[in-house]
Amino acid sequence: MMGIAAKNAYDGNYISDLSFVNFNQLYSKKYNTTLDPNWLGWFIGFAEGDGYLGINGNIPVFVLTQKESKILYEIKDILKFGYVKEFEDFSRFIVRDQSSILLLFHLFNGNLHLKSKNDQLVEWSVLWNSKNNNKEKLLVLTKLVELSFKNSWFSGFTDAEGCFNVYISKNNKGISLRFIVDQKDGLPLFNQLKIILGSGSIYTRKNNNCRFAITNISKLALIIEYFNVYTLRSKKQFAIAKWKVIYNCVLNKEHKIPSNMENLKRLSVLINKDND
Repeated sequence: MMGIAAKNAYDGNYISDLSFVNFNQLYSKKYNTTLDPNWLGWFIGFAEGDGYLGINGNIPVFVLTQKESKILYEIKDILKFGYVKEFEDFSRFIVRDQSSILLLFHLFNGNLHLKSKNDQLVEWSVLWNSKNNNKEKLLVLTKLVELSFKNSWFSGFTDAEGCFNVYISKNNKGISLRFIVDQKDGLPLFNQLKIILGSGSIYTRKNNNCRFAITNISKLALIIEYFNVYTLRSKKQFAIAKWKVIYNCVLNKEHKIPSNMENLKRLSVLINKDND
């Protein structure tokens, strides 16, 4: 098999769901165990949000950058490879070992939702194939996975790129809640998300950055229902817990009781800290 360049992945043909059979077969040979599919789906979503499949020193490398170092150490401990490097204001989970890169290739291949990440995977395969002439060639699947609320991918992506927002009016009488996700070149993905939720707005910003935002109180219930099943793993799990308290108050119109408003305002400040 030969390494190939990715075709136009947004041609209407999508892979319907995630598959970890190939990865877990290879992983079990090395570590004598397999990894939980729900965690793997979450990790791929997290990696597509904040990860980079790059080339450094003429070898494929994987880098995942986060302000929250705790979640990166958890990833390292679960995968059993890679290392975490801490900087002043952020940390990075880094994988350079090529046997581990090969495992990541088989984890990502056929499980990616974003064309930009699939293009990076192609670059990995081209370099790998050029350096390993005597080994089996890596073939990148060109189809992307269709966004679904029936797997954990969107949970990981939200941990990387999502935000739970609360706005309280200056007169303390009105509260609006928003769920927001941002991604460069994210328009095709956000079009799918808008179809799933049946609501929401998509904004195109500078440098092809896109934002999806939804405020419809009844549709936000679908967001809550999803994260009740596929829980967040970063500190955003604490943000959504507080956000759900405010959501329920708004739903039951309890925010209109003056004595409740100060507590809701305090919760909204804490939510912003957990979103960071």
